[in-house]
Amino acid sequence: MTIAPAPLLLLIWFLTEGFSLRPSLPHIFSKIAPMVLAILSIIIAIFTFNLAKDEEPEWGPALPFKVIEGAAIAYVVLAVIFLLLIASTYFLP
Repeated sequence: MTIAPAPLLLLIWFLTEGFSLRPSLPHIFSKIAPMVLAILSIIIAIFTFNLAKDEEPEWGPALPFKVIEGAAIAYVVLAVIFLLLIASTYFLP
């Protein structure tokens, strides 16, 4: 679960061809699908964050769970940045 959003974000990068202004893929694959993948990545990252938060032990080392929570927050931030880039590059004049 921890690394599940990473392949989705990489797929967004490849589908948009690095947020190219003139992607060679059809409209649905270069503009719509990356937005759906970014939203799915956010949902998975939030689920991962909540899962790590619930499983965090009261006693003992909590560092691995804090690392997972931090990674989940980073995935959410990166997915939001990708959503903003897609919206500003492809949908705003």
